[in-house]
Amino acid sequence: MIVNKDNFYSFLQQFMPKQADELLSRFDAYLNLLYAQNQMVNMVSRQTPKDDYWLYHFLDSLLVIKCMDLQAGDALDFGSGGGLPGIPLKLVCPEMTMTLLDSVGKKIRCIQEMITELGLQDCSAIWARLEDYTKVFSGKRFDYIFCRSVRLEESFIEPLYKLLRPGGRAVFYKAHQAEDVTVFRNITVCDVSLEELGKRQIINVPRNSLEQYLKNRIPG
Repeated sequence: MIVNKDNFYSFLQQFMPKQADELLSRFDAYLNLLYAQNQMVNMVSRQTPKDDYWLYHFLDSLLVIKCMDLQAGDALDFGSGGGLPGIPLKLVCPEMTMTLLDSVGKKIRCIQEMITELGLQDCSAIWARLEDYTKVFSGKRFDYIFCRSVRLEESFIEPLYKLLRPGGRAVFYKAHQAEDVTVFRNITVCDVSLEELGKRQIINVPRNSLEQYLKNRIPG
């Protein structure tokens, strides 16, 4: 339905009016690449019609800009899947350095091809589990870690903490189920719900909240 693309374009016009037309063209290119890759490697649900990508993948990925100023910094997209939300965020914030991380090698190879085709600079795709990434890239630190399609497991908390710079934050995309994230103190919950998408929340977890949780955690 053309209305999905129109709704996405309206969002771009509201938040990035000067770049809206150029960005729409770039997202068109990304849509064609992602849809084609998804026919070979299941990165997002194949039951989703192509036109629905505009809402349920692209617009959903950009909801974070309603409550955060993401002009620069080093970012990690944890559990990137089809490059979401990392590639959409990189397209609207080109000055941001983006690393897309996924534990499935086939998905990462597809993401690497899309990065190349889209001509994205300072954007890379890494095939690794989060826990292993902290060991192999032990000196790497990020200002933001985006988690869109990931349920937070206990084993992820310490690696997330280690990968964040002081003052950094883990940013979780949530709909109705957010109990895995609300265990932390001093978090910020931003309601970014839209009529077209339903209930959506961006939950901002500062690095010191992860640190506090780890210190208070009962061993075993």
